[in-house]
Amino acid sequence: MAAAPGQESIIRDGVPALVSRKKHVVMLKPNSRVIDGSARPAFTIVVNNMSGAPHDLLESSISARQNVEGKHVAVRVHRYDELVQEEKDKQAVQAFAAVLSGTARAMSAANAGYVTSTGGVNTYGYGGRAYGTYTATTYDPLRAQIAQQAANAETANDFDRLRIEGERNLSGLQQTILKDNTVLPGEWYGGTVVLDRLTHPTKGPTEYIVQVEFAGEMHEFAVKQVAS
Repeated sequence: MAAAPGQESIIRDGVPALVSRKKHVVMLKPNSRVIDGSARPAFTIVVNNMSGAPHDLLESSISARQNVEGKHVAVRVHRYDELVQEEKDKQAVQAFAAVLSGTARAMSAANAGYVTSTGGVNTYGYGGRAYGTYTATTYDPLRAQIAQQAANAETANDFDRLRIEGERNLSGLQQTILKDNTVLPGEWYGGTVVLDRLTHPTKGPTEYIVQVEFAGEMHEFAVKQVAS
């Protein structure tokens, strides 16, 4: 990360960060040194209101663009409400898949009650001894009940796991993602900002420009990240 005039390079949790000092202070830190090729870039942005009046930090005041062969291409910044809806949509898809799996288990459990047996028979008649085989199918309700109980328990565990995971993910978004907020005099406030996945993959480090507008000031940060 290259510090522009009026900026300072620091390190936070082993990751380089930039601090921009004007009338107010804004810090930007990538959440990771290396970004997975399929992951979305995420940054932590923190502001310090150095004035004697409150100022709003808005999600809409943060923008980003990617440097692609010398040209700047806009990169979408995902808002908190969008990330929450995305998580809820993912949970709905996973719940539907769990219903399908539960239905398949229930059908398999019902069929588990059928028991097929085979054997051989010897018969005697006027023509002498005859040999043969037989196949018989019977239904054991107890066997089916035991299988159904096991299937129900497995399906219930699936839904419990999805519920716990979903609640944890939504709580994580609530606690970490930057949202519209009035920053009081002297107050520090910040959170995570998530950008869209790369639509213009590049060779070597990916270069971003992230802009944060706060209290009438524009703070611009140049960031480079290496894809894993």
